[in-house]
Amino acid sequence: MKRFVLIALGFATICGEVLAQQKQGHVMRPKPRGVGKSTVVGQAQLEVEYALNATDLRNPDTYLDLHILRAGKQLSKHYSRFLERGDSLYDAYLKANPNVEGVPSTFYTIGREGQYWSEYQSTEIFTEQGQQTFYAWMPWAMERYNAYYTEPAAQQKWTLANERKTILGHECQKATCHWRGRDFEAWFASDIPVRLGPWSFGGLPGLILKLYDTQRLYTWEAVGLRSGTFPITKRKYEGFRKDSRSHVYKLQVAANRDHLKAGGAIDRTTGQPKSNPHPYDPLELE
Repeated sequence: MKRFVLIALGFATICGEVLAQQKQGHVMRPKPRGVGKSTVVGQAQLEVEYALNATDLRNPDTYLDLHILRAGKQLSKHYSRFLERGDSLYDAYLKANPNVEGVPSTFYTIGREGQYWSEYQSTEIFTEQGQQTFYAWMPWAMERYNAYYTEPAAQQKWTLANERKTILGHECQKATCHWRGRDFEAWFASDIPVRLGPWSFGGLPGLILKLYDTQRLYTWEAVGLRSGTFPITKRKYEGFRKDSRSHVYKLQVAANRDHLKAGGAIDRTTGQPKSNPHPYDPLELE
């Protein structure tokens, strides 16, 4: 009986996580961007790989995304490895086939839901001198809203706990915070003196190796750590306009909840605005 209860609870937990992840929006992502012209703007001494919403940490095909943090002394960058790979394949294919009209869809469908856009995948974050600059790509038909904005880094106010766990061979300590409408738990390694983590989280006395909101809608967990010298590159971000975080956030939430309406789609038959609402729970609620 006890075994049955444990199995049932485990099944309920899995189902709850799946249902939660389905609320992250189903917006069609734009075609590959291509890497284009990039400039090396700094050097990192640490590279961290984070699995975002993985159902199996051993299998990248089950990740919503694979995020990369390249942490340097003066400058750090957080970006999507899946999009980087797709963009590189796209450039190589066009170079080898200059007259082709289309490209294989596999170039931009890497990961568990690669056909869908996510703001947490389509954003590159640069951290420098206590500031973070976000370059946000919008989904298909909303590229005109591509923008960047800047805000202070490491805004979370953490409370340290006594709990410990081991991640990638590093003893990690638990910390909690309430940030922008949600409660979060983080596990940081004090033996890695980098006050950063996934997405825009940081400010703890060590590198964050695991982070999630208490509803488990979003979970990042480190699956790789490398020391060395890694270039930090920056694109031209052509067509990006300076904006505010609040406006970009409103656009992203609107796109996830009703992409057709947010993009201003019109039904050719009736002349009325199109609408296709979808449930969506953002990482930030305010």
